[in-house]
Amino acid sequence: MARFRPHRMYPGALLAQECCSYQANTQLLAKMRGDLMVLVHSDRDCSNVIGKRASHVHAHHDYKFLCTNMREDEMVTGQGNRRLREAIGVIAETYAPRLLIVLSTCPTVMIGDNIKNVTRKTARKLGIDAVAQLTHGLKPKSPAEVVDDLYCTLTKAAKVPEGDRSHTVNLVGMGLRTDERMEITAVLEAMGIAVGVVLDDHADLDEFLAVGAAGFNVHPGPNMLLSFDKACAERLGQVAVEVPLPYGVAATEAFYRRIGAAVGVPETRVEAAISGRLRKARASLTQVQARFAGRKPALAYNIGSVRSFDLRRVAHEELGELGFFREMGFDTRLFIQTSQSEANWDRVAKVLGELGVTERFILFPDPGALAHFLKPGQFDIWYGARFLRDQLEQVQLALLPHQELGLGFDAVTRNIAIVEATLDSKFYERFEANVQSTGGVEQLDEMIGLGKGIPVPPTRDEADA
Repeated sequence: MARFRPHRMYPGALLAQECCSYQANTQLLAKMRGDLMVLVHSDRDCSNVIGKRASHVHAHHDYKFLCTNMREDEMVTGQGNRRLREAIGVIAETYAPRLLIVLSTCPTVMIGDNIKNVTRKTARKLGIDAVAQLTHGLKPKSPAEVVDDLYCTLTKAAKVPEGDRSHTVNLVGMGLRTDERMEITAVLEAMGIAVGVVLDDHADLDEFLAVGAAGFNVHPGPNMLLSFDKACAERLGQVAVEVPLPYGVAATEAFYRRIGAAVGVPETRVEAAISGRLRKARASLTQVQARFAGRKPALAYNIGSVRSFDLRRVAHEELGELGFFREMGFDTRLFIQTSQSEANWDRVAKVLGELGVTERFILFPDPGALAHFLKPGQFDIWYGARFLRDQLEQVQLALLPHQELGLGFDAVTRNIAIVEATLDSKFYERFEANVQSTGGVEQLDEMIGLGKGIPVPPTRDEADA
């Protein structure tokens, strides 16, 4: 059966694995620091998805997650809203957190408890900040949709401070390492643009509540953070700036130029801010392009094998790094983990075509049978999930894990060195080509024989629509 949902899907969810939005939200909120508490409106069994170790949960108070602990008789007799009001009152009196988030689960959604209305009225009566979000596993969501909903919820309590916001931007939905953040901040400052807050995997509650201090929200796009953009435009008067993930030379240049254009920075100042780093990155790229001039190395690019909330993976359908490999000169083929039904082949072809992707692709249903979809010597590098290493060793294929590459101009030289080191590695040759896993390629030859595996660009009518 096809993995894709038959109903209308979130635009940024067409290739990603899906998840229970309740479990996903608890996972993301558990790591967040700040005076934040989460109330789970459900029976206590649904709390089993929450991490039990202190290293998994950052708590400002004695507890971070609390539960209304509904009994079966309370559910069937419609006492859920009463229990929710009482729980919010107890939390307000005992802990008085800066923000309380109420999450639903499958049982409370099925019985129709109106948690948003109850939370809003109770919070107003008690004089606290509390927001509610419908979460459950009845209708799975993609990681992109989960992140969008959560960011939108967290910023509901944000305010617009006084002062000029016209040259301040927030960086949203991009997991930034320290060196990457330093480069982006330095380049934007050279343009006369200040960085407000960075909303990513490491952002705390105070940063989400301070989101209104900037006039612009810069995030990967298109088809990302749609609800967040709408809410910030309506409540905070902010403008969304959609940018590519800055992997490689062309994408990084476009990243900075789009921000500069949105804020209204003169082109000459943008050029002056990026010219030095751009020149060095281009020089490194030119060298590696010369190396590959005789033969294009072959790259297998993996998508959809991990359900991840890593913002770099969530953005651009996990295709953010594809442009970097293109400009290096790789001959790339996409390996997408999903079922092999003909409908899925057609759907993926259309999705990739709409994204402007021209690379051919293969669908494989089972990571434990990946080796059967590869031939020794067919590819030079597998760019993808680390847990597939055992399959790659069976066909002597070098692995470059997703997390290795960096963002920005300064990372270009390092990224190229990592790719070259992977190409030159002989470690995998310790293993003889020996496919040991089970089969699973029964439909592959049939689909390829039918001409599948080629992206289909949208027609003019579809593009206009």
